[in-house]
Amino acid sequence: MGTKENDTKQHQGAAGWAGRKNFADADRKDLTSSGMPLKPVYTQEDVAHLDPEPLPGQYPFTRGIHPDMYRSRLWTRRQYAGFGTGEDSNAWFRSMLQKGQNGLSIALDLPTQMGMNSDNPLAAHEVGRVGVAIDSLADMERLFEEIPLDKISASFTINGIAAIILAMYLVVAEKQGVAPKDIRGTIQNDILKEYVARGTYIFPPKPSLRLVGDAIEFCITKAPKFNPISIAAAHMKSAGGTHVQTDAFMLANSIEYIEEVCKRGYSVDQFAHQFSFLNCCSRDFFESICRIRGMRKLWAKITKERFDSQNPKTQQMRIHAGGDTDSMTFERPNSNIARIGLYCLGNILGGIQSMQLPCYDEAYEIPTQDSIQNALDVQMIVAYESGVTNVVDPLAGSYFIENLTDEIIQEMEKIIDDITSTGGMTQWISEGKIQRIIAEEAYLWEKAIKSGEEVMVAANYARDDKDRAEYETMMHPYNDDTLNYQKASITKVKAERDEAAVQRTGAALKAAADGEGNLMGPITDMVREYATVEEICSVLSESFGDFQAPTGV
Repeated sequence: MGTKENDTKQHQGAAGWAGRKNFADADRKDLTSSGMPLKPVYTQEDVAHLDPEPLPGQYPFTRGIHPDMYRSRLWTRRQYAGFGTGEDSNAWFRSMLQKGQNGLSIALDLPTQMGMNSDNPLAAHEVGRVGVAIDSLADMERLFEEIPLDKISASFTINGIAAIILAMYLVVAEKQGVAPKDIRGTIQNDILKEYVARGTYIFPPKPSLRLVGDAIEFCITKAPKFNPISIAAAHMKSAGGTHVQTDAFMLANSIEYIEEVCKRGYSVDQFAHQFSFLNCCSRDFFESICRIRGMRKLWAKITKERFDSQNPKTQQMRIHAGGDTDSMTFERPNSNIARIGLYCLGNILGGIQSMQLPCYDEAYEIPTQDSIQNALDVQMIVAYESGVTNVVDPLAGSYFIENLTDEIIQEMEKIIDDITSTGGMTQWISEGKIQRIIAEEAYLWEKAIKSGEEVMVAANYARDDKDRAEYETMMHPYNDDTLNYQKASITKVKAERDEAAVQRTGAALKAAADGEGNLMGPITDMVREYATVEEICSVLSESFGDFQAPTGV
């Protein structure tokens, strides 16, 4: 990899992007959190150059993807949850479904996300901690016991092994008598952002991109109601990037995924209507609203103008939204409830389709049942008691909103053009360019918080220095028996399965991985024989190899 100086020359536009580097050159009141310029007052002159946006439900959908939006149907309410064993999470999920949640958003533990079994020594201290442990089909069966998969939708935050988790979900549905064509849900499957944000990648970018395409291709014909990818800006934002930058990165990733499937002979209208997007509102209330409007318009333009979409459903960006968990403070966690309410309102005014909010105790670890119920209550209070859902796009026509939306769109287009004209996201990621930009922004943000330039109530302003132990009673209890339970479950599965069938299907997967065909069928065959996650990943690693991240970022 080249030096920082040379690298900057290779993507010259990056130096001109809005960002926190602008903080030092301006009064903070004159900039959004992404470094976009602000004026004290906006007038009609600020929007005189703009054409009026079409009505909601009309291209390019800036004002919303449906004519009636929430007047005819509210957003899907989800809360992100999952811990311990399949049984533990199953009981919790059934409770949440009874209390008003109408979709499951499932957290998987880190070993599962990294393709490790619970009995791997490297997994010992993480089994079941920040999500549910899934080692084999047996765990997935326990997770959805007595939950009818033809009645609910399930979203899995999983990337490196997304194809394996999808295969497990399909087999569980099959055993319930539910055909693939009838299942609804989402796998995140957004591997490119893992290389720059969360780090739960296993294979190098190119074969990983192949697996993403395989899952999408499978769903085109076999599971048309299932979303095979949820492309995320939220995690890149949590890693340090600004919202405007990471929204642009998300759209650049989308272009890469579309090109991967189109090169297999499909048109964009055959699959991109199944894409969904994961984003989050931030502490900058109005910027958040404008970003949602702006990226919805950009997605419509990308699909229609770049990929020749003729189907309005393809051009409609379906957004699953949350809130900026980085703003959840450890100190005085109840103060986070106000933040959650603002995030909820911002998402709704932006026009999202489903929502999961952070919880007031999320600065500790996975949320408790009480905090999840509170976050659901916030959604229902805003939905049924505020009146904001009675009018479609109530902020349309605001001089400030219309002007800032247009400026954000221009900034995102600049970033996307810089990336796609110089190799695309896979190349930029492989060379560490995106990682460097996000790391620099993270440093500048942390510096602003530490100095007090950015105010965070309870953390660096109006701080309460109570002993943190006072809050630790709120933490979700972790059962130390989880690891032993999962180890015993793996032992039992291996003792009872047909070992010859596992070896046979593993050999078939290896042969397929060495070739160019779709891998969903061979992966599903291994899953059906109760092969473990780690065994399936090991077979794929023999063909794909491993990935070492670029150093010197």
